[in-house]
Amino acid sequence: MDKLLDAIFTDYFFVSYLSKGNIFLTSSIFLITTTLLKLAEDWFYFNNNENQVLKLQNQQIQTQLSALRAQINPHFLFNSLNVIYAMALEKKENITSAIVELSDVLRYVIYDSDTERVTVKDEIKLLQNYIAFQKYRRHSENRINLNIDVENENFKIYPMLLLPLLENAYKYGFSGTDTTEDISIKLEQKASKFSFKIQNKNYKAQHNLDDNYSGVGLDNLKNNLNLVYPNQHQFEIKETTESFTVTIEITDEY
Repeated sequence: MDKLLDAIFTDYFFVSYLSKGNIFLTSSIFLITTTLLKLAEDWFYFNNNENQVLKLQNQQIQTQLSALRAQINPHFLFNSLNVIYAMALEKKENITSAIVELSDVLRYVIYDSDTERVTVKDEIKLLQNYIAFQKYRRHSENRINLNIDVENENFKIYPMLLLPLLENAYKYGFSGTDTTEDISIKLEQKASKFSFKIQNKNYKAQHNLDDNYSGVGLDNLKNNLNLVYPNQHQFEIKETTESFTVTIEITDEY
């Protein structure tokens, strides 16, 4: 300690005999050191609190997403079981194939989609499986125009964003009597951008149908997008008496 003091204050004998310059230097070093220690303590404190807040917010978001997803799955399962039930009553020969196709769709909806992100390839496969399954309950003459332009099949998106829109299109886009009606779907992915557009006839408006689920389903989708893609998406609905169009655009560097 003496050697350190000798190196800093070469002409001191007792602390009381320090020159004014050395006293100022000692005080400055002390003040700077204590200030830095205080700032470091505050930084660690606030950084820890911020991490706790972010962790809590993330947990809340995941809880909300799980709740929203839970509202979608039972509805899809209910509709699918109705299809199988109707086929069983009619004793259709292809009911076995329908059950296998349904199991593939439900496995994805219930299990495979229970993750933070899925590939565009998986979501496309889900749509294709759903369309194939719906042929058992709808007129096969009804056309689904699925236009896909994907640059990277492994591009990741939040799961189950698209299926609710396809469900609504089937429900309100086909009258049940006209076998030449279309549902048009355009799915694109380039670089960090993903877009999905689906258009169908608007029999809900034409026949004044009142269905609470339709509104709930779209609200769920909006909530999902707001939670997962804040300031990174556009969600647009265009409705006329003739058609119903929904467009989703996402920009994500995930």
